[in-house]
Amino acid sequence: MIKNILAWLYKVFIGYPLKAIKYIFTGRFIIDFYHWLKHLTVVELVKKVILGVIGLFVLGAFLLFAVVHYPATQIPAYEPIAEHVYLDQGWGVDGDSPQRQLYYYTGQGTSLKELEYDWFVHLEMPWGRDKFSDPQHLKAYGFIVQEQPSAANPDLLPIGFAKHFSERLNTELLDITCAACHNGQLNITKDNKRIGIQIDGGQAMHAFTTMKVGHFVPTMLAAMASTYINPFKFTRFAKKVLGEHYNSETKSALKQRFGQVLWRFVKQGYNDSSKHLYPLEEGFGRTDALARIGNTVFGDNLDDKNYHVATGPVSYPPVWNIWKFDWVQYGASVKQPMARNMGEALGVGAHIDFTDAYGQPLGKGQRFSSSVLPENIHNIETTLQTLTPPQWHEPLMGKVDQGKAAQGEALFKQHCIGCHGPFDANEWTKKIDTPLKDVNQPLWIVKTLPITDIGTDPNTAFNFVTNRFDLTKTGLSNHDIVETVRPLWVKQLSRVVETTLDANNLVEFLAQAHPKVSELSLTTNWVAEHPAEFNKVWSLFTSWTYGSYQSNQLPTVIDMYAEGDSAVENDINTALVIKQLSGIDATIGNLSVDALTVGEALNITGIIIREKYYRDNHFSAEKQACLDGFGALDLPQQPLAYKARPLEGMWATPPFLHNGSVPNIYQLLSPVVERSTGFYVGERNYDTEHLGYELITDKDKKYAGTWFDTQLSGNFNIGHEFRAGYVPWKKGNEPQFGVIGPELSHEQRMQLIEYLKIHQDAPNEPMATPSQCDNL
Repeated sequence: MIKNILAWLYKVFIGYPLKAIKYIFTGRFIIDFYHWLKHLTVVELVKKVILGVIGLFVLGAFLLFAVVHYPATQIPAYEPIAEHVYLDQGWGVDGDSPQRQLYYYTGQGTSLKELEYDWFVHLEMPWGRDKFSDPQHLKAYGFIVQEQPSAANPDLLPIGFAKHFSERLNTELLDITCAACHNGQLNITKDNKRIGIQIDGGQAMHAFTTMKVGHFVPTMLAAMASTYINPFKFTRFAKKVLGEHYNSETKSALKQRFGQVLWRFVKQGYNDSSKHLYPLEEGFGRTDALARIGNTVFGDNLDDKNYHVATGPVSYPPVWNIWKFDWVQYGASVKQPMARNMGEALGVGAHIDFTDAYGQPLGKGQRFSSSVLPENIHNIETTLQTLTPPQWHEPLMGKVDQGKAAQGEALFKQHCIGCHGPFDANEWTKKIDTPLKDVNQPLWIVKTLPITDIGTDPNTAFNFVTNRFDLTKTGLSNHDIVETVRPLWVKQLSRVVETTLDANNLVEFLAQAHPKVSELSLTTNWVAEHPAEFNKVWSLFTSWTYGSYQSNQLPTVIDMYAEGDSAVENDINTALVIKQLSGIDATIGNLSVDALTVGEALNITGIIIREKYYRDNHFSAEKQACLDGFGALDLPQQPLAYKARPLEGMWATPPFLHNGSVPNIYQLLSPVVERSTGFYVGERNYDTEHLGYELITDKDKKYAGTWFDTQLSGNFNIGHEFRAGYVPWKKGNEPQFGVIGPELSHEQRMQLIEYLKIHQDAPNEPMATPSQCDNL
């Protein structure tokens, strides 16, 4: 009997496979298929086709069934929250407060492939009649859903899911706003009750961009596909969407448009997969923001050549106090609020017309129409100006040990404040960069650290500088780029001259439509004969760019060198403008429309979109400056660096570092060798001792969520390291590649943790008054 069993196993697992391989590789299957076809009658052929279609249908049904049931291995099981607590972050403790409702549900002009709002609301799961938009279902994906509907959110969709009316399509589209990714929740168990603490402006914990089967977008795609191919399901769907307008004609039109949107999702999924655009799993709480913005805006909408492989995912950063920062984004690359927010809206899927219906460039006056809603964006931005960092909630999270915190404060001042500040800009810098800010609206200088110093994973910074985009198909020329960008740089230079120099003649010169260096000249030889002295003046003149108080010394130094000679003083001022304007022209002149970085491409695109919108709506120059954000100009920079943001409330934003590679603050204060090399991400259960999500490092348990492997490029958990071998910083030191302080004892780390629970960036700062542009 054993012999027979062994013979059968050999036949099944070795004999048959070998025969199959031989059958295929000898080409015998082609001959047999030909003979089978030759003897097939028409009736039999029709039967075979019908059976094949039925087989494909069954296979499709099986795949849909798998899509529905596979999430159990990917998505953490949702555990209901018994109570939701809103911290008073300037918006009160009521979930229905006007500020929360505006921030949560104000549309920006974005869309998911033009998916209509009512479609999303009425879409059924691939199997059965349960709604895809059911709150319990969407909570399982990591989205935050309020407990009760409101006027702004009547269908109880997740925070950040809004709608806007598209005049182009004459319908309301589902709009994903900034609140979807910049809102967090920490789960605490107190007295055997699960409590969700809302962190407004905090870090989301969903996997919105993930295309792995079982996640949000693939399951929604399966729901759309099953609705499209199942006539009974589609009829139910059409009746709900069309209401009293339902008939055979409107149903047919709906199916056609629904199919078009479905096909866009399918193409996008195939495109991302076939081009391997996102090889590094972003997972819960992360997205490769800049790569996705670049791929969406300039790849999907313009040219396949503009796709770039994404290797630098980042965590969703908190957004409280960012309106005070001189530079935002992890790489400190953008300073104007409107530019920052429009770039985000374009990346999320706002429509933009780069070309006409035939793929031809648009005329200069028609570039670039967009669905972005700048006034809504400004309303969100001004609402965020009243949002304060979260404060430690002692009744739920535990009492702060004030003695430990006092010791931690001393350590913070010794090791942390030198980078994280915040540092108030001087009045000159504030007047130049944000001239519309009043005394109660501060400007903070955010320190940037070269990647050789901070030592964290460099991919995000490198990709921002090295990835190139071709905008040739838009019809833009290099001359158009100069005409678009140069006026802003000249305007900034004019502000600098007006603020720091006593030179009205140069301010008037820069106010011309096209001021040229060739129109300026020197009348003395002082500058040529005193290069060292002029270089000192130049250093002071340019020091405003990093908020240095040294620029205040400029008039005194120029007076000292000029020695009362007005001609020399005028020449020094003129030479400064010549050098700066020449530098501007050289930098802009090197820009090429077929090889722009993502920052440069977004800068040019954003300027054209904003100016067209402002022009079409007849906004005054004053209103434009207000909407842009305190009169700030869209002048990006591209350093190979990361910014060290102020730290109030950062205890509520795990995981840490720009790429989310360190699970808690205790490990962030530890040497790299003591940090977890891998951990699961997806749950929100908060560890009040180490300040992070509860740590799960056993990969073998197959925990549902994202396994974060810190050994992969883009996921490295290196840098920002306190360890033995640190050399105290002084000017001229060699970079230490991530070693920023001495090794801390366990007690010192815990003292710092205790202080960070109560740290305040600017405790005596007056409450700001939000900017209002309505009456301008």
